[in-house]
Amino acid sequence: MKKNFWVLEMPKYSIIIFCLLNVIGMWLYPGGTIHDMDQVGYSFTHNFFSDLGATVTHSDLDNTVSSILFNISLCVSGVTFIMLFWSFRNVFDLKILSWLATLFGVMGGISFIGVACTPSNLLMAPHITFAHGIFRCLCIASFLYTILIVKTKDFDNKYAYGFIVFGIMVLAYILISELGPDARISQSALILQVVSQKIIAIWILVAILLYSRGLGKYLHKRS
Repeated sequence: MKKNFWVLEMPKYSIIIFCLLNVIGMWLYPGGTIHDMDQVGYSFTHNFFSDLGATVTHSDLDNTVSSILFNISLCVSGVTFIMLFWSFRNVFDLKILSWLATLFGVMGGISFIGVACTPSNLLMAPHITFAHGIFRCLCIASFLYTILIVKTKDFDNKYAYGFIVFGIMVLAYILISELGPDARISQSALILQVVSQKIIAIWILVAILLYSRGLGKYLHKRS
């Protein structure tokens, strides 16, 4: 395998796979939302990503194909995150902090896989636990990596600033999802929660790609 494959190559492949499988899954989704059982197809503003992963839709229609595609995309992303953060473990001089950051990053990746293995219509409680785990772990990891980058000579600090922005955005989403209005109470609340989830999911994928490139440049300087 090419050197630094999990740092430089797999993040971009995982984004392509995630987007492709989810677009196909959305196209094949039979329909139905929390508030509208008769809705036809997938709505970008009214259906959560988790709706794609459910084996049955809110309309009680079979969703096996979309569920498989969505859950494969999560597993690919999870494995990529695990291997990417594991690749970071010995890069920084502050070893204890580095291992803590690695731990939370890897736990975030495991949480992706956990969400895939717990469809919301079958295992709601663990599904929510793993979903919260993704954002909480990545939020903590982002702030830890900010400190590590700032303290590391020759690592461009623009990536530290990026991690700060990343952490703040993830924290904002956590507050919206856990303290904001319940998606079940109204259409507007549903739209807020769904759109917020879409924005942060896309941001996470793009941010990780950019940071992997930053790490790749740093490793190249060291070699």
